[in-house]
Amino acid sequence: MKKTLIALAAVAATSASFAQSTVTLSGTLDVGIEKRFSGDATRMTSNRNGTSNWTLSGAEDLGGGLKAVFQISTAFNTDTGTVTSTDGLGNNGLFVGLTGGFGTLRAGRPVNTLYGNAMFANGTKGVSLHDSNTVLSGLVANAGNSVYVANAVQYHSPRFAGFQVQVEYAASEVVGADAGTGIAVRYDAGPLSASITNYTGAGTAAVVGPPAVAANLSPKSVTQLAAAYDFSVAKLFFTYRDQSGLASNVDTGYALGVTAPVGPGSLYVSYNVREQAASDGRTIIGGYKYLLSKRTQAYVNIARRNAAWQNTAVVAAGGKANSSSTGFGMGLQHNF
Repeated sequence: MKKTLIALAAVAATSASFAQSTVTLSGTLDVGIEKRFSGDATRMTSNRNGTSNWTLSGAEDLGGGLKAVFQISTAFNTDTGTVTSTDGLGNNGLFVGLTGGFGTLRAGRPVNTLYGNAMFANGTKGVSLHDSNTVLSGLVANAGNSVYVANAVQYHSPRFAGFQVQVEYAASEVVGADAGTGIAVRYDAGPLSASITNYTGAGTAAVVGPPAVAANLSPKSVTQLAAAYDFSVAKLFFTYRDQSGLASNVDTGYALGVTAPVGPGSLYVSYNVREQAASDGRTIIGGYKYLLSKRTQAYVNIARRNAAWQNTAVVAAGGKANSSSTGFGMGLQHNF
């Protein structure tokens, strides 16, 4: 009888332990068809409306209001079955951390502070080579920027009257090179969200040729202002970036957009400008997301870039430089 009671107690303790921990498998499957610019071939594509991925996430209750949290998210191409980068496991974000009354601390490869506070109307990738993200990321190539930041430690404070402070440190792991840093102050209350962010990517080592590329030991910083306001019938978004160390006629970019519920889905439009020396590069993109269910949506999007838009990827793929161009895409996305 005593052994039975001990066994039952052990089972109860184990059950209690499991009850205090959660692990969730989630993700997105997105596949579509697109023509990226005038003259380009029509092709199947992945990640047109969102990033295809599988994600493991979880939390463990440590007691006293403290929890351990983790996330491993890996992106892949739904049209070919390949991973989207050489980073492999966790290429779509990976971290382990602690959260409690003090705030949240994460370490690993999380979304960097700059992109975590950007506010884009479509909330997705849009049409390849024409989206808001591309317009603004063109400014920060010399800042060592990427959507996810490796070797990083992040701290998010608790919210006080709608305000939150976010701090990031990313080791360069290169002797003599600057570490990456990010700091943001964000406000979320009622219909308004707003943030100001300063971000500098970690310095990098020299790339041995041919040809040799000099080490980027002290990357340039980027200052970002972003805001969104929900008018109920429509939501307005704005993101502006300014990069230090560049000439005043090539150092800024912005995206202004709106999204609105229309029928069983939502319509979005975004106007994007990247400052250039001769004439600014401008794109306008729009799209509609038709909700088939809470987890499944069909979508269509279209974009137009002006003749001043310079994009080496477009030219390399067969597009004409210094010419206006139109792209489109459509597809299906399921979230699980």
